[in-house]
Amino acid sequence: MKVTLHRRGQRGNAMIEATLTLSLFLTIIFSIYDFGWVLFFHQTLVHQARTGARYAAVNPADLAGAKNLVLYNQTSTGSAGLFGLQPANVSVTRNGTAGAIDDSITVTISGYQYTLITLGWAGAYNGKTISVSIPVEN
Repeated sequence: MKVTLHRRGQRGNAMIEATLTLSLFLTIIFSIYDFGWVLFFHQTLVHQARTGARYAAVNPADLAGAKNLVLYNQTSTGSAGLFGLQPANVSVTRNGTAGAIDDSITVTISGYQYTLITLGWAGAYNGKTISVSIPVEN
């Protein structure tokens, strides 16, 4: 009689333990996914900024083409920006004196957003400003 009373009090333990373990496991999995997504997103934008800066360093008269290269991955205007980037998010400027040693191109990407899905952190967040500067080829 004592054995059945003991088992009756333990009936829901496995379900509660499984629920707690599963929720912790899913939180860890979603956190890993979010970390990977933000890293991929940021590195892709850094790559685009570097590509635009390299193009502008070789073709300093075509700053609009460099901006389009960052936004649309082509020098002409496209339909939708990479990851939803808008032309207002990207700026390409030429700094210094043309033909001098301080002549450089700066590509800046700012105001972009990424989305997290992990419970507790879910939502849209603003990314850090990405700035790439490269000297102009003379």
